[in-house]
Amino acid sequence: MVSYMQKTATVDNRITGRGPKILLLMLMLFSMLLFIGCGANTKNADIAEIGNRGEATQTSEQSKAPVDNLTTASVNMERKIIQNADLTLQVKDIPAAVDQISLLSTQLGGYLVNSRQHRYEDKISASISVKIPADKLTVMVETISGYGKLSDKTISTEDVTEEYYDAEARLKVLEAKETRLLALFDKANTITDIVNIEKELGAVRGDIEVIKGRLKYLTNATSFSTVNVTLEQGLSGTLKAPQGTLGKAWQGLISSLNTMVDFGSSLIVFLVVILPWIVVIGLFFFLIRYLYRRYKKPGSTE
Repeated sequence: MVSYMQKTATVDNRITGRGPKILLLMLMLFSMLLFIGCGANTKNADIAEIGNRGEATQTSEQSKAPVDNLTTASVNMERKIIQNADLTLQVKDIPAAVDQISLLSTQLGGYLVNSRQHRYEDKISASISVKIPADKLTVMVETISGYGKLSDKTISTEDVTEEYYDAEARLKVLEAKETRLLALFDKANTITDIVNIEKELGAVRGDIEVIKGRLKYLTNATSFSTVNVTLEQGLSGTLKAPQGTLGKAWQGLISSLNTMVDFGSSLIVFLVVILPWIVVIGLFFFLIRYLYRRYKKPGSTE
């Protein structure tokens, strides 16, 4: 009995002595597993961060590409400039100057737009408008300036580059939309779909025609410059009044004579206007007088 109890106590002591060792071994194993797990998470986080950075860099590069393309297109695209000129000249012979300007525009590859001549008091004037290639504008202006005394010159410039290329881009979009609508129209099965597509197609085609018309105008306006010329000529034999006191007296005399001439002219016009009435009134008066004398009572005196 005593021997059995001693054996039991020995076994308990062995178990009790091994307990702390097992516990320490378990703690060490748990710590190692925890450390390995944290390291793996950190590595995964680093990999994810690197991947995000790569995606962000790729996205940034992709977003920069259209901007670079637009910048390159803006640099390479042709400028669209509208240039016009307005000139005023004093010339000795207006008909000859008009013929010279019209002939010059034809020689430079242009054409006559309109021409008008008129006379006012002591001056004869004319206006002529021509279209010429834009690259010949300088030659045209310099040549016309030599036809007489240049009193006014205006060169106007308008940059329509942005409007032109914006209209071109909108035209491409609308034409692509028209193509898609035509494809849908071919596949439409119901009356409602056909009507709706035709309505949308009509609106798109209307917008296309408007943009095409605007592009045609801008192309013509940038390819050809408009030159407007005003010509003035004094009438031959026109006297200029002297300056100073004598000039004022001379001008006063001329004004008085002009007033008298105007009065005489108005009087003549007035007499010519009332002459038919004078004839009618005179005939009526003589008719009344004749009737009165014929039917007056015998023995009465006038």
